Amino acid sequence: MLDISPSPLSTRYAFTPSDEILIDGREYQYFETRGNEHLFRPADGNGILQSFNNSQISRWLDKGKFEHKPGPTCEQATTIPTQLLSLFSAKEKERAATREALVLAFLELYDTKEVKRTDKSIKNMMEKICFRAGKIMKETTPPGMLPTQATPEEVSARSLRRWLKGYEYHGIAALYDSVSDRGNYDRRITDDERELMYRTVLGYLSDLKKSPANIVADVRAAFVAENEKRKAECLPELVCPSRITIRNAIASLDPFRVKLSRDGKDAARRAYSPVGQGIDVERPLQRVEMDEQQIDLISLMADSGLLNFFSDDEKAAFGLDGTQGRWWMTVALCVRTRCIIGMNLSRTPTAQSALRTAEMAMRDKGVWSDAVGALEPWEQFGMIGTLVTDCAKQFVGHDFRARMHDVGVNVLHTPAAAPWLKPYIERVFRTFSTRLMPRLSGCTFGDILRRGSSNPEEKAALTADQLCAVLVRWIVDIYHNTPHEGLDGETPRNCWHRLTAKYGVTPPPSLPRRRLIFGQEISRVLHKDGITVLGVRYHSKTLAQHMMHSNDTQMVVRWYPEDIGAIWVKIGDAWCPVNAVHKRFHGVSAQQWLIARRQLRFQHECAAKAKASVVQKALDFVAEQNGLAMKRVGVVQQDWSADRIEREEQAMFTGFGIAEDEDELTSSIAEHRWGEALPTAASTAQAAEEKVHDPAEISSVPAEPFQFPVEHHPASSDGDDDDGEFLTLWDK
Repeated sequence: MLDISPSPLSTRYAFTPSDEILIDGREYQYFETRGNEHLFRPADGNGILQSFNNSQISRWLDKGKFEHKPGPTCEQATTIPTQLLSLFSAKEKERAATREALVLAFLELYDTKEVKRTDKSIKNMMEKICFRAGKIMKETTPPGMLPTQATPEEVSARSLRRWLKGYEYHGIAALYDSVSDRGNYDRRITDDERELMYRTVLGYLSDLKKSPANIVADVRAAFVAENEKRKAECLPELVCPSRITIRNAIASLDPFRVKLSRDGKDAARRAYSPVGQGIDVERPLQRVEMDEQQIDLISLMADSGLLNFFSDDEKAAFGLDGTQGRWWMTVALCVRTRCIIGMNLSRTPTAQSALRTAEMAMRDKGVWSDAVGALEPWEQFGMIGTLVTDCAKQFVGHDFRARMHDVGVNVLHTPAAAPWLKPYIERVFRTFSTRLMPRLSGCTFGDILRRGSSNPEEKAALTADQLCAVLVRWIVDIYHNTPHEGLDGETPRNCWHRLTAKYGVTPPPSLPRRRLIFGQEISRVLHKDGITVLGVRYHSKTLAQHMMHSNDTQMVVRWYPEDIGAIWVKIGDAWCPVNAVHKRFHGVSAQQWLIARRQLRFQHECAAKAKASVVQKALDFVAEQNGLAMKRVGVVQQDWSADRIEREEQAMFTGFGIAEDEDELTSSIAEHRWGEALPTAASTAQAAEEKVHDPAEISSVPAEPFQFPVEHHPASSDGDDDDGEFLTLWDK
C-alpha cells in the first residue's frame, strides 16, 4: 500500500450560490469567498457561517466529509437523469451511444449544408444520417465493445431534434432515459390472494425446515380450503398462484430471518455477522489467545518411566494406570507472531490448568525443550498484554481473573458460540488435528465419517510422557520453523526474533512474585521450629518474632509447587517470604520431592529423621535417573489442592524430619561465628558444643525459642532480613 502525502500547494476552489454542498453530512450553501477562505451557511438557516480554506477542503474531500454538486447553469430542456452515467446498465449505455452517433452524424451533414433543422429535411436524409452514424460508432467504440447492431435503425425526425436540443444544452446526459424502468412484470394477483399466499409461505420460517416443494403444497391446500369457505359464503373464489410465483415468494424472504428461524441464532450469527478490519496487533504478546480442546488422540497411559514412584491415586489421576483415554490440551498463542507460548495437558480442564498455561507463557520453557531433545530452544515468553479467552467456567471464574489482575494481565472474554472472535487459537487446534495427530497411532480423525472402519482404541500406543515429548518437539522444532501463510511466508520463530529485536517484550513476573500469585493457599500452624509443608521446614527471624509476641499461630501460607524452596506467609496484614531451612530445596518441585521421599521411605523405613546429605543424594538420584521424564510429565497438570497436600503429609511425612549433618552444622557454626570462643576456656567451649550435638545430654529444662543475633547474623552484612538461617539457643 502506497503512502500518499498531500501536495505542498493547495488548489483554489470556486463555488456558486446554486451549488449543493454537504459538509460532514449537513447541507450548506455557498455565501462568499474572502481571500483563501470560503464561507458557507447552513441551508436551513439555523447556525452560523462556516469558514474553510482550500487546504481544509482538500483534506475533508479525501476523508469524504465534503461533498460538492455543481448547480444547474441553465433551465433543463429535457429530463436529465440524476444518477451517475457510469452506473447505468450496458443496454442503456449502448442506447445513449447510438443516439450520440446519430446526433454527431446530423451535425456533420448540417455543417456541409446537406440537411436542415426541419422534420422534412431530416426525414429525407435519414438513411444517410444512419449510415454515417454507423461509421462513427465503429470509429469511436473500442474493439470488442461494438453494439449488437452496427448501423442504427431509422428514427423519427422529431426524436432526433429533441436529442439534438438536449445534447447542445446538457451533453451526453440528455441522451439517457428511463426506458428500462418501464413496465410491470409482476403477476397481477389480488390483495386477498397475495395475503393468503404470503401467510402460508411464512411456514418456511420454521425449525421443521420444510422444503420449497412442501410450501408449494401447503399454499395450494390453503387456497382449496379458503375457496371452500368462500363457496359457502357465496364469495368469488381465489386463484391459486403458480409454482414459480410461490417459489419467488419464498426467495424474497429475508435471508437472515430464514437462517435464524431454520438453523438458530448461532448459525445465523456465523453466516451473517459483519467482518470489519479484524484484529490489528504489531508487538509480540500484545494479544494472546488461550483455549482448550480435547485432543484428537487416544493415548495408552501406561509406563512413563516413573510408575514405581507414583501412588495409585496419582496413576489414576494422570492416566498412568493402563487405561485408555483422551487428554485436554490448553494452549496459549501469541497472535502477532503465531508462536505457541504455553501448553498444558489435563484430564479435565480446570482453573488450575488455565493458570498453569498462563504462567507457562510467562516463563522460559527451555527446560521442557531440553527434556525432549529438541534442536531449537523454546524461548518465547514475557509479560502478556491482553489475554483473550472464551466464556468457559475455568476462564471466567473469579479466582482466575483475580490472579491475572494481580499479574497485570488484561483478560478479555469473547461471547459464547463466537469462535471467530478468537480465530487464531481455533486455527492452531485445527493445525494440530490435521498435521500432527494423523501421524500418531490412536488418532480419532476428528469425526466418525473420516474415521471409517478404523478402531483407534486398538492402535493406542503412546504413553503419557511420550505424548508430552511429541507435542513439545512438534511445537518447538516443526511448527515454529514452518513458513506461516498468515505471516506472509515467514516462520513464527523468525517473526518472534525480528519483532522482539524491534519492540522487545515486557519482563515477566519474578519467581517470588509468581510464587505469591500462583501459589496454593493453605493453612498451617506455626511452631517453634517454623512451618512445615510436605516435610520441608520453613523459618525466618520474622516468624520467630511473631511467635514470641503473638498468640496467633494459625498462619495462611502461599505454597508454590513448582519451587518449594520458599513460601509466603501472611503475618498480620502483610505477606512475608520465608525460605526453607535447608537451601537444597531451592529449585526443587513438589513432585520431585515426593518421589525422593518415597525412595527414602523404601530405603530408610525405620528412620524417624533423614540426614540432609541423604536427602540431597535422593534428590540428585531423581534428577539423574528420572529428570527428563519428570520434566516431560511437568507439562501435565497436577492436582496440588489442599486436600491432596494433607493426604500426602499424613501418608508419607507423619513423624518425618530432616536433621543436619554433624560436620555440616559444625562448619556452619564456625563459618557464621555464632557466639565467641574465649581463648582461656577452649575446653569449656568444646564441651558446650558437644553437649549441643549430643541428644542424650540435652538439658531437661525446656528450650527457649530460636535466637537470631542481629550483630553477628549474616543478614546484617548484606541487608537481607530473611535468609532462613536459625539455631537453637544453647543451654545456659
